[in-house]
Amino acid sequence: MTSVLLIGSDRYFAEACVARGLEVIAVRNASAIRNGVLTFPEEVRQVPVADQTDTEAVLSGLAHAGLSLGDFDGIYTNYELAVVMTAGLAQAAGVPGPGTDVAVLMRDKYLQKQRLAQAGVPVTRSQVFWTPPTPADVAQLGYPLVLKPVAGVGTEATVRVDDPEAFRKAVASFFPSGTAYKGLQVEQFVTGEEFCLDGWVHDGVIGFSSVGRYARTCLEAVEAGASLRVCRCTETTHPGLAAEADRLAADALTALGLRNGVFHLEFFRLLDGRLMFSECAARRGGPFNEEEVRISRSTSLAAASVALCLDEQPKATPTEPAREVGSVHPKLPSGVVLDLPRAEELAALDGVEYVRYYTYLGATYSGPSSSLYQPAAAMLVSAPTAAELDIRLDQVESAFVKGAVVSPNTSPRHMRDFQSEMLGRDDLRYRPFSAGPGHDGQGQDI
Repeated sequence: MTSVLLIGSDRYFAEACVARGLEVIAVRNASAIRNGVLTFPEEVRQVPVADQTDTEAVLSGLAHAGLSLGDFDGIYTNYELAVVMTAGLAQAAGVPGPGTDVAVLMRDKYLQKQRLAQAGVPVTRSQVFWTPPTPADVAQLGYPLVLKPVAGVGTEATVRVDDPEAFRKAVASFFPSGTAYKGLQVEQFVTGEEFCLDGWVHDGVIGFSSVGRYARTCLEAVEAGASLRVCRCTETTHPGLAAEADRLAADALTALGLRNGVFHLEFFRLLDGRLMFSECAARRGGPFNEEEVRISRSTSLAAASVALCLDEQPKATPTEPAREVGSVHPKLPSGVVLDLPRAEELAALDGVEYVRYYTYLGATYSGPSSSLYQPAAAMLVSAPTAAELDIRLDQVESAFVKGAVVSPNTSPRHMRDFQSEMLGRDDLRYRPFSAGPGHDGQGQDI
């Protein structure tokens, strides 16, 4: 029987393997298995490890399970932080994979942009620093600038700075001890719309792709503490964009050396209409990316991933979009989650296809996150027109946020007022409660 090793918690990949009758072994963080958030089909054998991104932990976990790399015909991950390690494991096992040199380019965004600039693909100028830079070090780039980890994920720790003083503060935050602990990439800021292109490439040829548009750029969403919203593009909403994006992606993937695999590429359309490459990952996109593409184009990128990791050409017959599809990933204010709207109530709203909760009762939020990958929930919606899709996304997001009850992170006095109002119990306020005859039971504030 053909056997596949999966690194991480990609349930869709595991289900696609099972559907094909393949044996799949999933190496996952023991903590992820314990919390039970992502359940796998019974046919999947799960191997718990302390750290699914650590080569020693993965190999030791397999050995404890009586397995070795030689037992597998394919090795795959959709977890960004394990991409390079997984490529190394595939290379060591002699099974299909991008190779570690390509995997490093797909992870390290500075090296990625340098390679693309050499190939003539339009990218912003950038520099990388392993010790705290000064404003003079980046003077030639010009403001505004974007600072981010050289190999981050989900726009985490990414900030825009508009002047030298803001640059100094951002650098001090990035290097809190004054010494390097990770690479800092500084690049030019560009103005325009942000898009993503999700698809797969086989033998160096793009076999399928789907364009998505971010309602706000990822950086704008992080800066505003706003929800991420992604809508799949159609020829009606964005005529000619898909063909132009494919040409950009083909040039980029060729330059990076990714000949086989799924990809998630992000790019900007500038004010003058030109496309500019942003970054590309050798994996599927984030939450609901699989469902967006499947509903919009009748194509599973997870199933394509299974074929590609076995050196096969994916069998897919994509359809043209028959309806507009998008997802929204709302956040909650700081505080403790006390209640949430019922998922079936949200699912009953017009056009809602899927509802997924990431948060839970008792979860604590400390305020706006520095990453896009910490939403409270996700909802996938379809509609007959783009205008109607926006309306339906607004409705389901509003219903979730208004239906959630979050205690404020505030003073004890205001917390007492909050609990009294929520429970309808005035006796919980901080005041003496008189129970004797002739008293009104209210007393006075102290």
